[in-house]
Amino acid sequence: MNEIAAALEATALAQFLKGSQWIYPLVNAGHVLGVALLVGAVVPLDLTLSGVLRRVDPAAAKALLRPFTIAGFLLAAGFGALLFITQASDYVRNPTFLAKIGLIGIAVANAWLHSRIAGTNVVVARVLALLSLALWPLVLLLGRLVGYSVG
Repeated sequence: MNEIAAALEATALAQFLKGSQWIYPLVNAGHVLGVALLVGAVVPLDLTLSGVLRRVDPAAAKALLRPFTIAGFLLAAGFGALLFITQASDYVRNPTFLAKIGLIGIAVANAWLHSRIAGTNVVVARVLALLSLALWPLVLLLGRLVGYSVG
């Protein structure tokens, strides 16, 4: 794994990002924008799907917010991958980063499962929505902590 991480860091793209006064901060801002869009859409969506927000129609909430969750995730993941390659060797040894990536995997699996179950079992769908409501903010928190634990 360390060899792959070192190879990623040595790519021209990683070196360009590291050396750029403007592009790296823009990539970082793109990652933050993606996370904000993702979490900003997930929270009201999950509050609705869990039954906490009862005044909002769940089908309408899904139709409105799910595209934003997907777009936010794709932005965060794409820009996050670019950030990763600039310090891949540090990240692959960082327990906070590894926990963040693991929780992202669980949160994505939870979202996929929710999309398959939502119409068949209301109780399970609500539990999965509450789980999502816990997972994504935890991913956000770990992401912030990674910035203080990589060096």
